[in-house]
Amino acid sequence: MKILILSPRLPHAHAYSGMQMVYQRMTRLRDRGHQVGLICYVDEEQDTPYLGEVRSDLLDLEVIRAPWINRVLPDNFTMGKYASPSSFFRYHSGAMKKRVGEIVARRGYDVVIAEFTAMGQCLHQNPYLPGVRKIISCHDSPTLGSRRRMDIMEASLKWGKQWMEYRHMRMLEFELYRDMDRVLTLTDQERFDLLEEDSTLGITTVRPGLSSKMFKPIADLPKEHCIIITARFSSDQSQFGCLWFLRSVWPILRGLDPEVKLYLVGRDPSSGMRRHARRDERIFVTGGVQDLRPFLAKSKIYVCPVLSGSGVRGKILEAMAMNLPVVSTSIGAEGIPVEQGNNAFIADSPEVMAGMLFGLLHDEEKCKSMGEKARHAVETCFAWEESIDRLEQVLQEVVSKRSYHQVA
Repeated sequence: MKILILSPRLPHAHAYSGMQMVYQRMTRLRDRGHQVGLICYVDEEQDTPYLGEVRSDLLDLEVIRAPWINRVLPDNFTMGKYASPSSFFRYHSGAMKKRVGEIVARRGYDVVIAEFTAMGQCLHQNPYLPGVRKIISCHDSPTLGSRRRMDIMEASLKWGKQWMEYRHMRMLEFELYRDMDRVLTLTDQERFDLLEEDSTLGITTVRPGLSSKMFKPIADLPKEHCIIITARFSSDQSQFGCLWFLRSVWPILRGLDPEVKLYLVGRDPSSGMRRHARRDERIFVTGGVQDLRPFLAKSKIYVCPVLSGSGVRGKILEAMAMNLPVVSTSIGAEGIPVEQGNNAFIADSPEVMAGMLFGLLHDEEKCKSMGEKARHAVETCFAWEESIDRLEQVLQEVVSKRSYHQVA
């Protein structure tokens, strides 16, 4: 089968979270005998060193500079300023649409998978695209994220603005989904929520996997008295969650433990995050890093303060695979088999989250036990072989033109 993958960034062996997930799918499909091509935007500074190693594994590799708006505007310019999702705004590109159509026509691909909803724009109403099966793997639904932000807001003018944003995002996102042969989600909950919005969609859950050989404990790195949050902070859900933690949870934790440090690791930290770091010498904002693992290894606890969004957070799975105890909101841990107090902690209020973090910071045995059980949960429930089996089944169903209702 010839499979073309569209990605917002270059997926490579050293990537993490969503891009690591795309890389694993891509390489494992190739290892099973499929011919796999890739078209993606590139960050010339961060992605260029990996182009050679990725290119050798693929039928085609086409790279395009990020849309001009990304190069002209600051990373967080679109945050909360437009009714349409910032990712839709940032990844709209006529050049990408044309390139996708040309390569599908030249190579005769059987199916195209747009990784992340925003990349589905390249397949929707594309005048250059010949007849081909189309799939969106949404990873995280902007509409569901907006709806969940409404759920935690009180009735106000802000709520009304959020409602208008939700309606606009729903129109944009679901117009893409209706034009696809299949939509993939990472969790059953996300699938149910999308079907609640539109019951006519063809949606299948394909749970992600995790490479537990790549993400594993690093015993020779000593632990610091610190906690860590990782993300690409230009995304709405990551930024809102991180700022909530800095404003609501961190002051309580600092009052309980004045010596604790906080690492914020990931691309595109916002000006608000940097302001907090300037005011507090125990907050460290690293920006993008080439290898996330040393930062996870030296931290005592991983925190996921996400308040909106959907899907499985690959960053939590990576932390759990490295024997790191996790404290997350209930939305952040969606799709992960959490046993409260056994392999992770769930907390949705600032006081409870701060108390759990303080307790773990001062209980080395509990941290060790919880980390080991977390890794076991990841190894048991997120094996890549099972994930690729399911993905292959979906691809065969879509390419063979069987209807969704026959296989649901």
